[in-house]
Amino acid sequence: MTFIVGAFSMQGKDMMNRPPAKKHLTEDDRTRIETLLNEQMSIRYIAERLDKSPSTISREIKLHTSNSKTCSCDCIYFYECNTMNVCGSKSCKKQCRNCGKAKKYCTDYSKSYCDRLEDSKLKLCNGCSRPYNCHFSKRYYKASKAQREYKDTLVNSRNGYDLTAEELIAIDETVSPLIKNGQSVYHIAQTNNLKVSESTLRRMINSCELEARNIDLRNAVKRRQRQKRPKDYKSMKVIKDGHKYEDYLKFKEGNPIEIPQMDCVEGSKDSKAVLLTLFFPVTRLQLAFILEEQTSENVVACLDMLEEILGTELFKEMFPYIITDNGHEFADIDGMQRSINGGDRCFIYFCEPNHPEQKGGCEKNHEFIRYVIKKGTPLEPYSQADINLMMNHINSYKRKELHGKSPYELTKLMYPEDFANLLGLEEIPPNDIILTPKLLKKSDSSD
Repeated sequence: MTFIVGAFSMQGKDMMNRPPAKKHLTEDDRTRIETLLNEQMSIRYIAERLDKSPSTISREIKLHTSNSKTCSCDCIYFYECNTMNVCGSKSCKKQCRNCGKAKKYCTDYSKSYCDRLEDSKLKLCNGCSRPYNCHFSKRYYKASKAQREYKDTLVNSRNGYDLTAEELIAIDETVSPLIKNGQSVYHIAQTNNLKVSESTLRRMINSCELEARNIDLRNAVKRRQRQKRPKDYKSMKVIKDGHKYEDYLKFKEGNPIEIPQMDCVEGSKDSKAVLLTLFFPVTRLQLAFILEEQTSENVVACLDMLEEILGTELFKEMFPYIITDNGHEFADIDGMQRSINGGDRCFIYFCEPNHPEQKGGCEKNHEFIRYVIKKGTPLEPYSQADINLMMNHINSYKRKELHGKSPYELTKLMYPEDFANLLGLEEIPPNDIILTPKLLKKSDSSD
């Protein structure tokens, strides 16, 4: 009996110490939902990534999906029709198929539907390959819009003031003349027996409930409005508490160990393929893996593949910590840290925005890649075997900062022997090293 009581008491302590459940989706969650929808992931996959129920993700998408009307006509004869002036306006010079109002007047109009949208389970245009050449109405899930709607719902549910009309008039008669006399809201709230707080007074002024306006507040007029970012600005809206660069510096103070640096090398603007690079600052060794697309899913899959090749124990030994930048492809922190065998395999740190020098070794070593693959060159024609050949030449190159040694030589001396063998690293004789585009052309011709 004593054992049972003890067991229940321990269970009660565990429940007390358990962190509170997160019932509301955060802005970070919504950003990850949009990212994964753009990568055409299923609801179950998204729910698993966010540790949420699939029904929660489904309701979120249904509640905050926005419809946008097209300026063109969604008629089945869109590509064949050359009709003009169906509406009777002789001054109009554009074809009726490019006018959304034409369907009201045209007797031959017959609505068409997007095959991709009809076949999709989610009925969303996220991840569509041709969003700009489409004349159908569109349905998108946007994280920013969903977050605004969520906040509006949250605010509106708490809106209003618990005041009668007489009490509101009395407050207005007391506060407005004093504000116009130059007094601050704080001073008025402290020196008058009002039924509302200072913050409520400010909200009442902002919502024009009182005769006094924002222009009557001295400091409100002096403060400059914050500059808005351009519409095409993209930022990584991921909660990185504990993963920031300041956390990285604190960790380095007490742990002087080598921390690999991770980055992506892009090809041409039209190219989707990128190179994921991992750089070891001490030995200057750099690994590169070709990704089909610059997405968080492909980055996680690449790290999973690397863990399978090396084994979990060797992966943890070589990559206990990784520092990278704030690119959108590194948004899935949990996925990058999660081992394929369960638990964690590494810990991710992030540089500060617009500070590439904080992982300068990796950025500098990309110059060797650009010797072989020039900037603006698409990466699709290259295979992983080509990339491995290029990196073997780069890692066999003698460095002055390594006192005449190559990264490959230091790798063999400092790292476990299995590491180089499992990855298939090979040393190229010094006189056979080629660091020009002809290296891969020579490889293609020999194949």
